[in-house]
Amino acid sequence: MLSAQARIAAALLFAATIISTSLFLRANTNTPTVPTDNGDQSAVVVTTAPERKPLPELDQNNDGVPDWQEALQVTTPLEITGEPDENYTPPETLTEQFSLTFFQNMVRAKNYGAFGASTDELAENSVATLVQQTQDTLLTEKDIVVSDDVSLTALSTYGNTVADILLNGPQTDDENEAEILLQALRAQDAESLKKLDAKIAAYTFFLETLKEVPVPSTLRSEHLYLLNSIQAVQSDIAAMRNTFQDPMFALIRIKRYQEDTQALLTALQTIYTTLERSGVVWTPGSPAYVLTTGDN
Repeated sequence: MLSAQARIAAALLFAATIISTSLFLRANTNTPTVPTDNGDQSAVVVTTAPERKPLPELDQNNDGVPDWQEALQVTTPLEITGEPDENYTPPETLTEQFSLTFFQNMVRAKNYGAFGASTDELAENSVATLVQQTQDTLLTEKDIVVSDDVSLTALSTYGNTVADILLNGPQTDDENEAEILLQALRAQDAESLKKLDAKIAAYTFFLETLKEVPVPSTLRSEHLYLLNSIQAVQSDIAAMRNTFQDPMFALIRIKRYQEDTQALLTALQTIYTTLERSGVVWTPGSPAYVLTTGDN
């Protein structure tokens, strides 16, 4: 697409070409002459331009709108009678949907001219829309089991149950998700991203299992923070898994991956700090003791 300066330069060049051609033709065209009474050839000099009369505009129905304008007005609704193309596949990935929408917005802005959105405005709006579309639906109190029992025994049981799920749930290798993705991108090897399937399954297990844990009412906010953090990391890894199919969605989720993993660690620390401040003491060898101290 030509920039404004390029279009102006092209127009000037075109105008210069027309002017030069006109001058050339005038210089090489014989001036019309007519014979005089003495037989000499004299140049005919035109001192005034011929009178030009505009063609009258017809308005047969006298409604103030010229007939030629009315002929251009289409009031009959457009009817699509053809069958849709069987080979057409509607955009499914966020990347495909974004590309189509962005192109349509660019065309509309172009047609609106000075009244349309600028390229920068389109880009900003598009990024904001992308970020919004990649957000998770947050879990709420309706998604968990809240208990009215807030005794020390109930708090201790909750802490040990959460720790037991995290320690004894599905275990995966220690290779970092981001490192797996980086190696796959360098090698352009989509198959290697299958390594992420086990990690996605593990986070899914933790999420679904922790939803069923009875949560003392005083810890429901902390528990929801933990669940939403797990869900966010799971979504980040799932997006990494589909990087080659939906790169734009993956890019947005990868940008927040580090923040989401840090939020998960903070959620766990918050839960066990709150429990200990409530008077809970972990017995050596208990799941919560192992999780918080690292000692078996």
